[in-house]
Amino acid sequence: MNFPNMLLSHVELYVQDIVQMEQFYTQTLGFIVTDRGEGKNGMVFLSRSPHEHHQIVLNPVASHRTFESPVDHISFRVESLAELRIFNASLAAIAEMKFQTVSHGTTWSIYFRDPENNRFEIFTDTPWYVNQPCKFPVDFTLADEELIKFTENKIKALPGFALASDWNKTHKSSLAALKK
Repeated sequence: MNFPNMLLSHVELYVQDIVQMEQFYTQTLGFIVTDRGEGKNGMVFLSRSPHEHHQIVLNPVASHRTFESPVDHISFRVESLAELRIFNASLAAIAEMKFQTVSHGTTWSIYFRDPENNRFEIFTDTPWYVNQPCKFPVDFTLADEELIKFTENKIKALPGFALASDWNKTHKSSLAALKK
């Protein structure tokens, strides 16, 4: 199988003190908070790239792993839904492989675990933005037009709903200020 290129996108870390970790990443490394969940289990999304909504996610929830690891998952970006479908087909060809196909409103994603139980995500962007976290199952057997319509119908009433291009203009302005 001829696989398309993937770019590393982000890492999600389980953290014990989210306030301290947010301060470290913003004050010491210059990350910008691009989004945050609500409540005591609210995740913090951080980026230093005008091309990435988040490069690091701080998650104040205890690890789901049977052995402690600060990493929830490693995420790779592909360029299109067609490329994402190639990986979906490859994973589906493995009989014992369990994987999850979801949308975060901003992306369509596949989550799966490698043979040593490390969790990975491969995703491509949707044309929209919604406040994070957001996650719901999607069916990659739908035609592109059906998947697009299904996703838009699920998110158009959610907080922050906008075209990704509009959200990116604001995000890029915030990150451009870092260079000054």
